[in-house]
Amino acid sequence: PSVEAAQACLPVSAMLARRLHVRGLLVRRHEATSTVMQATAFGSSVEARWTSGGSSSSSSVAAKHPDIRASGGGVGGSGGLPGRGGRPVVHLKPELPRQISLDLGHPWIYSNEIANITDLTVHEAGTVVDVADANGDGFGVGVLNRQASIVVRRMGGLEAGADVTQELLRRRLREALAVRSRAFPTGDHYRAVNGEQDGLPGIFVDRFGSAAVITFESVGSSRLELLVQEELTRWMGKLSTLAVHRMVSKKEKWAQEGAEFTTDIVKGEESRISVSEQPCIFEIDAHHGVAGNWNFAVEGLRRDLIDCLPVAGSTVLDAWTHVGQWGTRCAKRGAAEVVLLEESLGYAKLCRDNVVRNEVESQCTVLHRGSVLEELKSMATSGIRFNCVSLNVRVKYERYFKQREGQFGRWFKPSLKGYATAVTLGAQVTSRGGYLAIVFYLPISDEHWALSLVKDGLEQASRTGSVVSHTIGVSEHSALASSAMDDAWTPILVCVRLH
Repeated sequence: PSVEAAQACLPVSAMLARRLHVRGLLVRRHEATSTVMQATAFGSSVEARWTSGGSSSSSSVAAKHPDIRASGGGVGGSGGLPGRGGRPVVHLKPELPRQISLDLGHPWIYSNEIANITDLTVHEAGTVVDVADANGDGFGVGVLNRQASIVVRRMGGLEAGADVTQELLRRRLREALAVRSRAFPTGDHYRAVNGEQDGLPGIFVDRFGSAAVITFESVGSSRLELLVQEELTRWMGKLSTLAVHRMVSKKEKWAQEGAEFTTDIVKGEESRISVSEQPCIFEIDAHHGVAGNWNFAVEGLRRDLIDCLPVAGSTVLDAWTHVGQWGTRCAKRGAAEVVLLEESLGYAKLCRDNVVRNEVESQCTVLHRGSVLEELKSMATSGIRFNCVSLNVRVKYERYFKQREGQFGRWFKPSLKGYATAVTLGAQVTSRGGYLAIVFYLPISDEHWALSLVKDGLEQASRTGSVVSHTIGVSEHSALASSAMDDAWTPILVCVRLH
């Protein structure tokens, strides 16, 4: 169908099918990790706090990790009245617009949904809290950061008053690692721990063979760093490289172009990490921060699409190439000529090295330019055309007055500015009958915006096309904690064949 026809039928067919597919992934994921997600009652009265300080521990592990303190008189795991044992209680407001989503298991509670928000100021980030609804009934257990937009990140499968013990956290880590090992029996490059999906809010672990990258997306989660490192070492053995990204912005705003995270190489001497994706091998650099990390969801979508496109003997443009993933894959599949275009000097150097590493330098040209958009304009003006064009537009975060609360901090969200312009320029350098692939970053509830942006861009370029692929980046690597998380931002890949 044409772009217009595909967009018109999307709300009643394709979108429904994709959401059912996403929910199916969530159901299968839930069944596979039922041991993790069930509400487990522990006999121990030692409660693991995600806050610094506290009384001396009754175990050797807690003695090594002062951030996980022990306190006597823990609350039993059978539920009961919230706040027993002196734990803070978060009270929800009545008649919340998102109440159904929260009832369905959405793990994030925003600041404007809490009735006693001012009472929580005295508690530091990482404090374990009970959650109560407007009627005073227990609504689960979560991790607090009063200053963030997401004030409480709920830990799935726990009733209010349940113990949050060291054993519980270890079991969840071990179960997550074991489930991924079974899901990827023939490989050792995958997301091993996926935050809220595994009942470990804000904690993400990516495995790359004997190396690993840990990302703590919340201030409180980083207090469990030593515990995560211990379990990762126990599971993987000796690590060649271990890099850690920690959120240090107290309000957890993604507003400083990467400076909201700090990065350390905890183990190993090299910051470069090898990513094996047969028949290709790439390197990434941990010092490029969270933005430079390998995105399994995006790369899975792009790899699957390349397998369906006739790239052998074609000419390919890979714009915002990152470390050369799309272009190198096409060259390995027989593309005659590949241009890899990048505006970051650090990424361009990695891209050049990856081209040599994969022995495709005779087919590939790496261009470093100050602006990808300006270079695309120059190509279009010069009449340069490619059979296959990939636009992996770099995500930037902007202040938006309507974004009262959200995943990336109060008032901030990924910007959509420049997408339509990029699509227009991409269409102008794509030959007739060629393929244009664009990666978007959108909330799941608004995934149809991707087709609207493509339609607008093609109209500006006076081109028409047919939608070949429209896929969403929810998979075994990046499933969601709940099917109600339709406000979570996720990668969307659209591919159009131009007429």
